[in-house]
Amino acid sequence: MLDDYRDERRTGPASSFRASVGRCRLTVAVVAVVAVVWALPFAARADCRIKSVELPVKIVGTRAVATVGINGTPVPMVVDSGGFYSMLSLPAAIQLHLPLSFAGMRLSGFTGDFSAQATLVDKLGLLNAEIDDVEFIVGGSEPGAGTMGLIGRNILSMADTEYDLGHGVIRFLFPDDDCAKANMAYWAEAAPVSELELISNLDTAVPSIRARGRLNGREVKAFFDTGAPVSVVSTEMTKFAGVSDADLQPAGEVRGAGGSPVKSWTAPFERFELGNEAIVHPRLRVADFDKQESDMLLGIDFFLSHRIYVSKKQSKMFFTYNGGPVFAQAKSVSSDAVAAEGDAPAKDTRNVTPEELARHAAIRALGRDYEHALADLDQACEREPTSAAFFAQRGAIQQALDHPAEAAADFDRALALDAAQFDARVARARLRLSAEDRDGAQADLDLLDKALAPEAQQRVAMANLYLSLDQPAQALAQLNQWLPVHKHDTRRGNAFNTRCWSRALLGIELDRALEDCDAAVHSDSKYSAYLDSRGWVYLRLGKYKKAVSDFDDSIAVDPSNASSLYGRGLAKTRLGDAAEGSADLLAARKAQPDIDLKVPLKDSMAEAAAKP
Repeated sequence: MLDDYRDERRTGPASSFRASVGRCRLTVAVVAVVAVVWALPFAARADCRIKSVELPVKIVGTRAVATVGINGTPVPMVVDSGGFYSMLSLPAAIQLHLPLSFAGMRLSGFTGDFSAQATLVDKLGLLNAEIDDVEFIVGGSEPGAGTMGLIGRNILSMADTEYDLGHGVIRFLFPDDDCAKANMAYWAEAAPVSELELISNLDTAVPSIRARGRLNGREVKAFFDTGAPVSVVSTEMTKFAGVSDADLQPAGEVRGAGGSPVKSWTAPFERFELGNEAIVHPRLRVADFDKQESDMLLGIDFFLSHRIYVSKKQSKMFFTYNGGPVFAQAKSVSSDAVAAEGDAPAKDTRNVTPEELARHAAIRALGRDYEHALADLDQACEREPTSAAFFAQRGAIQQALDHPAEAAADFDRALALDAAQFDARVARARLRLSAEDRDGAQADLDLLDKALAPEAQQRVAMANLYLSLDQPAQALAQLNQWLPVHKHDTRRGNAFNTRCWSRALLGIELDRALEDCDAAVHSDSKYSAYLDSRGWVYLRLGKYKKAVSDFDDSIAVDPSNASSLYGRGLAKTRLGDAAEGSADLLAARKAQPDIDLKVPLKDSMAEAAAKP
């Protein structure tokens, strides 16, 4: 994730918690894995011999996802070298029936602090072995991509670690004593290898992966974070590198475990150097994050374009360049003449497995190369026509390419093969609604409502779809199940707003609706939709001046917001200003001709609205 959970910012008895789980459990984990699983050794350099065990990884959206067993249940987890400790979301812990204990911790994420609990997993299935009594932190925002938590550095650093995400695997490696000074990029052959000294983390049992590079000629501390969906430079470092404010282009918000969003931009840089590699003219994401440990996060984009070996004994990193884009609009060169970035040459895929094609497609999609991703998935689906996952993945690519009919056909096929492809069913319901197939969308949503766990992540999307079907009661039911157990999810602001609006449409529980809208506005006081919803609740409560104030603020953000114009027209009318009220109503009808059918009107409001 875009997070590093830093020990030094914890309060309470957190340090004793880290001491027990960061050292004692780590020793048990290594012994258990090595005793059960031994792979054939690799030859690294000279007499150096390495024993290796593998953890398969797939790319889902912008996440590297591995599946582990928790007390016998398969659980998808984000692989997160940026997280100091492995975590489960609160809904996941509840769904897995895990006991929770108060850990007395407040952790720091990329975008804010959050409180956390702890749980003990009796059996963690990892690398074909079972590790007894593994502790997890519980809390923080959910990683997304259908996952239930993250695998952090307490597991990832239990041995030397090789990040070969481009080939869908992480390897835990155990080199012998002859490897103490070896070049550990055993796969490189004639390819150029970069070797970096890691920045020491002697004060922690689960060290972060950090090294020094140069950005526009300035030294930069880079933090290697598989959980970051994109590489990011701090705003402070951006200025130090000579980039002006005029060069910053708004790029939305980024969020981390703390849940609070921070603004981000993109900016052009001249050169980023790491080891013997230089990336020229990259355009990088910039965000105002806490640079206590790093000036720059190197995210999943960097990991997918490189093969990386992290050596604990040598305290070094060895990496090679895979080819393809590292950052957007950049070219990569090195002192050993690494080829410039760009589209990789066409490859013979006859001997490539369907799984490799699907993984390659996911990597292409990460860089928005949807056309080539589609070509890969066409082959994967042709070779493995019984794989529901491949058809669901291709359906998502078809959606990205704005091919609704093809996307719907792929989702149909995926669900025929596996009815438990819940994300595909949500996507199909959305497509059916767009195509005016309301009955089909209804059927998908009702099936999901019965099949999903109460805390399932899909319920937020379902609530919005039910609203589009003019069923606010069903939307309310989804969020009443979801919100109580998703206390740190980044979607809570949207969920509060949707629940507030559902109650406003129904004209019920208006005091609770106001609490929900207050929570939504608190999460983002400049979002027009949140202010609009609260204005309507005030209107329903007869608090017309407060309604006008919220509608004014909403219109200031979005002057074309027909709902706010309409609501302000009603509120002004009720306050006795008929002329301005009528002007607002006319403006609303001009902006949205069917507005009279879309707003929450009952009783005397309908009579006021009907006046020309």
